[in-house]
Amino acid sequence: MTPAIIACDLHDHVEIICMRRYPIRVQRMDGSQICGTAFNTRTGAGEEYLQLHAAGDLLEVPLQLIEHIEVLDSSAPLTTLWLQPRQ
Repeated sequence: MTPAIIACDLHDHVEIICMRRYPIRVQRMDGSQICGTAFNTRTGAGEEYLQLHAAGDLLEVPLQLIEHIEVLDSSAPLTTLWLQPRQ
């Protein structure tokens, strides 16, 4: 089975968002949203995950299930990162 991964350039942007611990809003493919602070990525079971702190919990969201990430820090050079093609 081929692992579900995103393009390298997108992954680099996700890593920068995590490195800078930006507050973010994650828009998932199913329409749900999660707000929190990005802090890391992880690979396991053939999938990549975005790790974030949200409402006191550690959450892991598969990168393949994220439509886009909005950075909620006005000083950030990138405000929206689309992980899936826009329709």
